[in-house]
Amino acid sequence: MKLYKGILIFLACLMLSACGNEKEENIESNTETVNTQADAQNTEETTVNNTQTTEENKAETITEGGELVLSMRMPKTLNPLINEDATVDDILKLVFEPLFTIDSESLKPMPNIASNYSISEDGKTIYIDIKNDIYWHDGKPITAKDVVFSLDVIKQTPTSLYVNALYKVESYSSKGNQVIIKYTEPYSFFMYNLCFPVIPSHYYKNNLSLESSQSLKPIGSGSFKYSSYRLANYLILEKTTSFKGTPYINTIKVLITPDSYTDLNAFEKNITNSISIDFSSWGNLNYKREKISTGITSNNFEYLGFNFDKDIFKNVEFRKAIAYAIPKDEIINNIYLSKGQKAIAPINPNSFLAYKDIETYDYNIQKAMEALGKANLTQDMININLLVNLENKERIETAELIQKRLNQIGLNVNVVKKPFEEYKNDLQTGNFDMFLAGIDFGVIPNLQNFLMSSGTGEGGINYQNFKDSRMDYLVGNIYTATSEEAFLKSSIEMQQYFTEQLPVVGIFFKDKILLTDYTVKGEKKPNIYNQYNNIEKWYIEQEVEND
Repeated sequence: MKLYKGILIFLACLMLSACGNEKEENIESNTETVNTQADAQNTEETTVNNTQTTEENKAETITEGGELVLSMRMPKTLNPLINEDATVDDILKLVFEPLFTIDSESLKPMPNIASNYSISEDGKTIYIDIKNDIYWHDGKPITAKDVVFSLDVIKQTPTSLYVNALYKVESYSSKGNQVIIKYTEPYSFFMYNLCFPVIPSHYYKNNLSLESSQSLKPIGSGSFKYSSYRLANYLILEKTTSFKGTPYINTIKVLITPDSYTDLNAFEKNITNSISIDFSSWGNLNYKREKISTGITSNNFEYLGFNFDKDIFKNVEFRKAIAYAIPKDEIINNIYLSKGQKAIAPINPNSFLAYKDIETYDYNIQKAMEALGKANLTQDMININLLVNLENKERIETAELIQKRLNQIGLNVNVVKKPFEEYKNDLQTGNFDMFLAGIDFGVIPNLQNFLMSSGTGEGGINYQNFKDSRMDYLVGNIYTATSEEAFLKSSIEMQQYFTEQLPVVGIFFKDKILLTDYTVKGEKKPNIYNQYNNIEKWYIEQEVEND
């Protein structure tokens, strides 16, 4: 077991040197300083990939007990529907179970507290049955009324992290142990928005204020339950038996930290056992002991965009030539150290919605030259600027590699590096030929703002100014499908048309990274919704004490 003497002193020291609040941008700036690629590769050499140790894990003896140490920010509340902090939300997923959850492998929403669901013929009404014989931590049964109450709380909390649960919702009610949700129009992504934590109405009714005693003493239905909380110091959770079984780990200690910089340092110093990071923090990691790395599939899409206001980019053969000349595998493996999933279209290739038989435009100089020949360019058309943001080291390396490959097929490409604010302004005003960018779609890909004509205006992210009535129609069909069969069909049709037209050239989807130290064993299946998904299967390797 770890010794925690001096932890508070250490954290206090870290707080003095901590970074300020982080900002999120729709187009990522990735402004954190990253070490050299060689340093990142040295760090990579100490990593044990989770999938590579599967057979080894099978041979290990699972042990019960132990304590897992994590971190989060100072909570204003431990009510997940009122909380506004993402790190606190991550921890509360250990205490509260969602109505639906996301499958780690297919990225498909699956019933969780719900047992099953059905959709009306017009696609506007969803009937959700709640599992029988599941209980809150105080022993009371979970009912459909708890789900309705949870939706009520979200409705009266516009700052809730789960406010999208009510997107396009006209009304909701319960009948027996069934929840009935009516939508203003068919909305095929409804299940993604229903991945919200359900809270007990009998416990929180009339006790929703931050000042109430229930605010920092949660009762949920998850694998771990509240034990104690010391203000500005730590939260203690203890294992309990839920409908998912009983965890092997006895307790979880959650340290209160001021920022992600402190989280990283606490993990490096062996104070915490697990951390989730993106690639921009990967190079900063200076962890000397063996660690286990597990990829978390994200919807963070890296792509190359064109300026369709310029005639040269209206030539689809020219766009195809560029697509074939981008060495996606080399970019992912050499620049991003294999932390990504290659993709041409903005649908994650791991998703159940991804169509496997589309043209992927893998690197092929011969096909690039053939497409370029069909484009019939004149000499004055081959001078092109490629815009990239200055602060993003990996994106600059990617731009320079693309520049090299495009120059090899006869184009004259100049990489333009600008500070993020200038870069973003150029995107919004159309001051570019081509650009490299990354968009985090979150749980639900916002293809409407990204690919439809409506996304070209203020607030949209169709910076390429691509306008196509057929694409508008196909994207719209994805969101208004009235059955799962129609949902899949419309998604496939959009991807097929996308690869014919190439409004942008997808490169890859970034992976987030779940890191655990050498003491944390067991099967790990983090997903885009919950990095601690399947924590019931984790266990702590116990140190053997010698006499």
